[in-house]
Amino acid sequence: MNIVVSDMHMCNLRYEQSYTQEIAYTQYNHSSHLNVYHHISIGIVVPGTGETHDPTNLCLLEATSGSGITCHPLLTRLEMSKSRTVILLPLSCPGEHREYGEEDETISEKTQFLKNQTYNELTKFRDKWLLDSKTQNYQSQHSYLSIMGAMLYLTGLYPTFPIPISPSAWLVVQALQECGAAMKLNEKQSQQTKVEDFTRDGRFYEKDCVRLRPGWKFLSPVVMRETSVS
Repeated sequence: MNIVVSDMHMCNLRYEQSYTQEIAYTQYNHSSHLNVYHHISIGIVVPGTGETHDPTNLCLLEATSGSGITCHPLLTRLEMSKSRTVILLPLSCPGEHREYGEEDETISEKTQFLKNQTYNELTKFRDKWLLDSKTQNYQSQHSYLSIMGAMLYLTGLYPTFPIPISPSAWLVVQALQECGAAMKLNEKQSQQTKVEDFTRDGRFYEKDCVRLRPGWKFLSPVVMRETSVS
């Protein structure tokens, strides 16, 4: 987790993405007499449970301190969120054209096969990490990993320790690699991924970005909710 301290503002970063390739980016602000906390969360949109794939049945997979790695229906999760800002960062696969009014019938067989393969890989990723979260009691480790990752990044010592800077960003990178969207990284490179890296275009940055495989690309962010800070 990447923490930035400026004056009395503390920023806690984390992130997410999806099967139709949507990355949900949320920000939560809480004010007190002395501090203002900005909690930025990242999670990945994955297929919902069910024997057959339903494009309307999507869930948000995210790493949390209270419940470990969770998977909730996307719309329900957004409705329950207290976040002031919610942004979806779409991810397009090779051969996919997201034009207004475009129908699924215009997608080539090769592109449809790739989307189905992505769906299957994200489904397996979802099931694996939900099971691992329970068996390894991840909910009791998330806060510790987040604090340690933030402190190591703040002090510049993160390259020498095998701890993710942001556990949530690390989870999303793992998902993107498993489904074939992101370039394969070694474990240390994956652990050094930060939330803001998802917002940088790998074509123009040598580092501090998430590099995608040829043909994959992030599209313009979509603001789902935006509320001014009082």
